[in-house]
Amino acid sequence: MKSATTVRVKRTLMALLLMFVISFVPVFAETESQTENTGDTAATDVTVETGETGQAAEIQQSIPTATEQKAAAAPSASIIRKGRYYYYRKASGKIRKKAGFVTVDGNRYYVRKGGKIRTGKTFKIKKKYYRANKYGVIMTGVYSWKGNLYYSSSAGVLKKKAGFVHWNGNSYYVKKGGKIAVNEGFSVNNIPYGADMAGCATMLEIPEGDGSPVVQAAKAQVGIMTGKTYWVWYFKTKFKNTDRTPWCGAFVAWCYNAAGLYEKITVAKQFGNLGYVPSYSRYADKYGKWINRAEAKGGDIIVFGRNTHVGLVEGVTGEYIITIEGNAGPTAAIGSGKPGAVVRNAYRIDSKKIKGVIRPD
Repeated sequence: MKSATTVRVKRTLMALLLMFVISFVPVFAETESQTENTGDTAATDVTVETGETGQAAEIQQSIPTATEQKAAAAPSASIIRKGRYYYYRKASGKIRKKAGFVTVDGNRYYVRKGGKIRTGKTFKIKKKYYRANKYGVIMTGVYSWKGNLYYSSSAGVLKKKAGFVHWNGNSYYVKKGGKIAVNEGFSVNNIPYGADMAGCATMLEIPEGDGSPVVQAAKAQVGIMTGKTYWVWYFKTKFKNTDRTPWCGAFVAWCYNAAGLYEKITVAKQFGNLGYVPSYSRYADKYGKWINRAEAKGGDIIVFGRNTHVGLVEGVTGEYIITIEGNAGPTAAIGSGKPGAVVRNAYRIDSKKIKGVIRPD
């Protein structure tokens, strides 16, 4: 009996052990699967950690080196204000007292002897002119100064001689003295130009002359540097080769004569000789010969100022009247002692320099 009981106990234990083993297999398989998933998660974590490590590396690289930090911390020169005046403070912290140019943050300044920076002035250094605004910055390029446009080089040197300058892709014409031509016509070497409200200059087309023989006669004279031919032809007297011998009216009369149309203007002689500008104006007043200047065409007579000058209309180009004039140009200034010339010029149609336009019949 005891032996049989022992056998049953053993069988029972074996059965229980088999059941335990059977139940353990899926659990182990599930555990192994979980272990694989855990491995995937671990790999993802590594990737994230690697990314964070990369960011940390970038941050570490952006941190200035000790040399860079030292350089950044080093004092630099600057412009400071004390009361009404500006001063240049050197990197050492001391105020510069010696006269001379300095540059801070790309701007140029001029330190006067004693330390104050030149402000709001036009000043001369070694025969060159400069302009400093109210903050002391020396002006460069094209800028406005007291209602007019001017040009200074990149070094701040003010241009005072006549000529073209180029800045920011545009062309500008600096007149003698320094002002830039604005909203006006002008001529350089007998080539007409127009300047808009911003001073940007463009070349104008030279008119054909509307077929006028008077214009053709005048065109052939452009560039002549003396009025001798026109004066002697009209006045039959000796010509003094200076602007003290006004010959603009004689030039107009000569061109009409050369074109075979002199009789058209001889009626004006009843008001004085044709070398005398008021004769043309009085003729136009008496016979109603003034026309709308916007309708001007080649061969018309154009009068300037208060009967101070006369010339011929070559034609109209856009908003400009192109002219040919005798005893004109920069050499014809009163008192210059130099001869005038036959020149081509340009004026805005609404120019205040123009008194009016006459069309003889």
